Amino acid sequence: MTDEARSTNGPETPVSAVIFDYGGVLRREDAADFDAFAATVGLPAGWLWSAFHDIPEYAASRTGRLDAAGYRAAVVRHLARVLPADRAEAALDAWEAQRRQDLPVEPEMDAVLDRLRGRVRLGLLSNAGSGARRRLEELGVAARFDDVVCSGDVGLAKPDPAIFRLAASRLGLPPSACAFVDDQERHVAAARGVGLRAHHHHRTRMPALLAFLVAVGALPPS
Repeated sequence: MTDEARSTNGPETPVSAVIFDYGGVLRREDAADFDAFAATVGLPAGWLWSAFHDIPEYAASRTGRLDAAGYRAAVVRHLARVLPADRAEAALDAWEAQRRQDLPVEPEMDAVLDRLRGRVRLGLLSNAGSGARRRLEELGVAARFDDVVCSGDVGLAKPDPAIFRLAASRLGLPPSACAFVDDQERHVAAARGVGLRAHHHHRTRMPALLAFLVAVGALPPS
């Protein structure tokens, strides 16, 4: 039994729910993809990713204190630090068009959800702007889960411990009865801090994710 599979209830207690992050776990969101696109429009490596995730406005947008238009304008301003303003806007338009072609759930993760359905309750917990749940409903993603928590809709964001407790309670469970999967180490650490059994995922490490789900009792041993 790995440390990440342990909980305050002991390693033998199977979880009753698995809560997944969205971007970077269920939907592909890889920094390498950001960099590949950035190179085509003349942006330095890391700059496009930073424009979305490292600007001061990011935190406000994830808790619903800044609307989508305000956040997008902030992203353009960051891009315009290294591109002319018109090219910055065009680059963001092109990136958004490319992202709209991405699958809402990666096929490998779709298969994992299918295997978990009926064995445990399923939750989705995403740091996303207000209105994100409605968009997930339109994409058919929300229907795959027993509950969906989007940070901008509830005024809390990972790694705030309160949002993990909220996600568990909305599934009718204590944190110790839930497993959590995220691509950000600080979110994994925060989840563990309130008692969830948490796993740091990357799309190149699918066997490790499956092993974790077996270890916490969400899937049977193969």
